[in-house]
Amino acid sequence: MRTFVSVEIPGKIKNNINKMIVKMKRRLKAGEQVKWVDKNNLHITLKFIGWIEDGKIEKMTDSLANSVKDFGAIKVSIAGLGVFPDERHPRVVWAGIDEGWDRIKQLSERIEDRLSKESYGKRENREFSPHLTIGRIKEKIDPETLCGLIEKNKKERYGSFAAKNISLMKSTLRRSGPIYEEIEQIKL
Repeated sequence: MRTFVSVEIPGKIKNNINKMIVKMKRRLKAGEQVKWVDKNNLHITLKFIGWIEDGKIEKMTDSLANSVKDFGAIKVSIAGLGVFPDERHPRVVWAGIDEGWDRIKQLSERIEDRLSKESYGKRENREFSPHLTIGRIKEKIDPETLCGLIEKNKKERYGSFAAKNISLMKSTLRRSGPIYEEIEQIKL
């Protein structure tokens, strides 16, 4: 099965982010240029693992639990908007992590170190930057309009929560979009 590790977001914050997505859809009139993330799929990805055989899930879950043992809860605030890789060539639209950015980064690095050493997923070459992906740009888009809208809403706040758990998630790809299912929740 296709897997990843995430911090799940409370429903109220998902609703607030979804309001911004709806606003951006209207303002951009981007049609099919941007594939917006379904409200139910919003999360902070800590590590994309990829394909894992069903028989290895339990052992990987144990490794994951050991990697975050005694890490402790993280106060997380979601705020702002931005794009990757840059404003002239946007490919991903994201909501940012304000408070908790450093701890989320440390958590991701701890998971990355443990799981990649044990051959669960490839080690990422690029540095981890905590965020929530809210849209993927599929076609050329007017970066000026998009970045103007992002600049106008860069101080938007979506809410705060205490991340007390991480989730091992299963991702099933469908034409209509991915379906995410929680396999295991692990206490921090």
